[in-house]
Amino acid sequence: MAVSKNLTIIFMFFYLGVIIYLMLFFFVPDIQIAIINGRNEIATLTEGPNYFWALVIALIICFIGSASIGFPVPFPFVLFSLSNSVYIRYRNTGLVLKEILMTGPFWLEITGIAIAGGLGCALGELTSFLLGKGAKKLIVNKESQTLENLQGFGRLVLDNPKHMYFYIFVAAALPIPDDPLWIALGMTEKKINFFRCLLSGWAGKTITTMFYVMLPILFLLGITAFGAETDFVSSVVTEAIMLLATLSMMFLIFSFDWNKLIENRKITKAAKQS
Repeated sequence: MAVSKNLTIIFMFFYLGVIIYLMLFFFVPDIQIAIINGRNEIATLTEGPNYFWALVIALIICFIGSASIGFPVPFPFVLFSLSNSVYIRYRNTGLVLKEILMTGPFWLEITGIAIAGGLGCALGELTSFLLGKGAKKLIVNKESQTLENLQGFGRLVLDNPKHMYFYIFVAAALPIPDDPLWIALGMTEKKINFFRCLLSGWAGKTITTMFYVMLPILFLLGITAFGAETDFVSSVVTEAIMLLATLSMMFLIFSFDWNKLIENRKITKAAKQS
């Protein structure tokens, strides 16, 4: 892999930040209480007519999360808290988990948060696309290993234009950072249908956000099935692990030499044809 020193340093700071966050949570009681109270306050945002504002918050926080290239904004955890608020509201009416899962309006509210979040994520990728447009001009005048890697990543996707939109959908549907893909799309010289790209991204992102809003239910089902217990501490640790996994995937995409991979594929293909 072609890893620049500056890129490695940036991601080391990200990793260190997550570790410090966990250390403060476990060893500084005041910060732990503040984090828990903050989560509880977010969980009240879907009560009554506030549901509309919950949709707006889901859209905005997901937009920021996608627009903040290379910086891990924890929008999945906001979606988790919003959907957990919906569950708590139905539970407070006296319904048990099985009855809630059979309630149509509950699923409509959960799906609404996922769709709003998915739209915010897709719109947030506009910043990555525009950054790619600017990077395309920069790469002509200045050598940059990272930018060349991103351009190679875009070539890897665009080499098969018939499936390009499917690739965008899959990348958006998986819980991995797809900023490099959108940057690469902005850098390409080929003509693309941006509206179709956006729709593919929205469809994929909605699957991802649906998974995040389903997490409270999945945790509860796990407790029911295995008799395990969950609390704020375990959820914070889980969130930290998700952040670290996302950072690691982003580091891999940014640092991998995609151009070399493409050239090797072309050589192998030519050898087979000959």
